[in-house]
Amino acid sequence: MLIRSTFPQVYALQHPRGGKYWLVSARSAKWGMNERRTFPAENEALDYARQIAKQIEATGTQTNIPKEKLAMASAYAKLVERLTRFDKTPQDAVDHYVKFLGEEIIRQAKPPILELADKWRDFKLTDTTLSKKTVTEIRFYARFIKSRWGDLKPEEPQKNDIDLLLRRMKVSNNTRRKYLRYIRMFFGWVKDEHLIAANPTDGIFYKPDDFNADFYDVGTTKRLLRYVAETETDLIGYYSLLTFAGLRPSEGARVEWKDYNWKTSELYVRKGKTGARYIILESVAVEWMKYHREHAPSDTPFVAIKNLSNRERDVREKVLNGDWIQDGLRHGFGTYYKSKIKDIGKVADYMGNSADMVKRHYARTIPADECAEFWDLTPAKVLEEKLKA
Repeated sequence: MLIRSTFPQVYALQHPRGGKYWLVSARSAKWGMNERRTFPAENEALDYARQIAKQIEATGTQTNIPKEKLAMASAYAKLVERLTRFDKTPQDAVDHYVKFLGEEIIRQAKPPILELADKWRDFKLTDTTLSKKTVTEIRFYARFIKSRWGDLKPEEPQKNDIDLLLRRMKVSNNTRRKYLRYIRMFFGWVKDEHLIAANPTDGIFYKPDDFNADFYDVGTTKRLLRYVAETETDLIGYYSLLTFAGLRPSEGARVEWKDYNWKTSELYVRKGKTGARYIILESVAVEWMKYHREHAPSDTPFVAIKNLSNRERDVREKVLNGDWIQDGLRHGFGTYYKSKIKDIGKVADYMGNSADMVKRHYARTIPADECAEFWDLTPAKVLEEKLKA
């Protein structure tokens, strides 16, 4: 639509992609002009047309526009046309680009995740109360984070990317939750350092696996104890406390000779996953403690920590063909002990668990004869063939 009929003419036009723009047509052989220029606003177009008319009226000669300015005007017109469909002006575009440049400078100044993971690890390890297991886990997950996102800046990993990575891992949901816990811990620290605005793991959740407290039957337990007593003798005290006192492997590894009272049969279980506690050993456990003391050199620790994990792996291979049940000895104790004393509260206190966990994990009923057979696995019973020989 023509809104200025005198030279140069101004037209109001509808953009094919939506919105309006205004065209100044300054094409005239008389005045030696060949210019068409668009504007995002009507007043800008009319002002420009009036400037041209005023110059023609004042000089009475041809308006001489250099070619380079015509090229610049043409480029500006194209820029305006591109921005019109977004309802933005060239000034808006400049402001946005300047903001982007500032943010990019800040982003480039941030250290990569490769460096941040090391700093997070070192920060976590300043806590001197951490257990050896937690220290190992922090180092492992720091390496995992570096291997997956080390080259990225802290704001680049996105929620969906992290979620998909963990979902594609061929592990149980409980293990997946463990990975998520440490990854969330890392990005939480990065956020606290004001390097990201939000934790990308927020909203990610995996349902815990249904827990089935599997354990070894009496026959397998007997074979295991006999093998350790005959070939890994210095570890029999450790294995007997896992079997007949329900200690976690990490708790068993922390036991020292001074923790056991030979007169009262009381064992001090040092603080680990749960608080410290005192327990009175069952008679079968007392028999194994005596056997361990009699067969272990007097100057050796209760359990040798060096190469313990490798030695445990060898035991699993030799006795169980590698088919190891996670915490199977502890779960066996919980099941047989509950069947023996029929007191969930006492079982929970003894094992450092909650009563609710004991109800859920050790609910099955064990036949009386099988239960009695388990509590009769003394050194004499386990090694009877060897003793007879």
